[in-house]
Amino acid sequence: MTNIHNLGITDTEYAQLLAQGYDPNLEYQLIELGESSEQARKLARVVGLTQDKPPETDEEWEEFMTVWED
Repeated sequence: MTNIHNLGITDTEYAQLLAQGYDPNLEYQLIELGESSEQARKLARVVGLTQDKPPETDEEWEEFMTVWED
């Protein structure tokens, strides 16, 4: 059974992150390992944006850099 964790985001934000390859379970695991919730979300998003392939277009790089610099 999958546990439900409060990630402090709306359903709409969650859906947008999922569409980008975001893994909420990875975020939760990073928090359990001692990362702050902010850093865990950032790392989970970076992994989601690069897991299948590196950013290639200007738009993909812009999105990646926005996440990386937050």
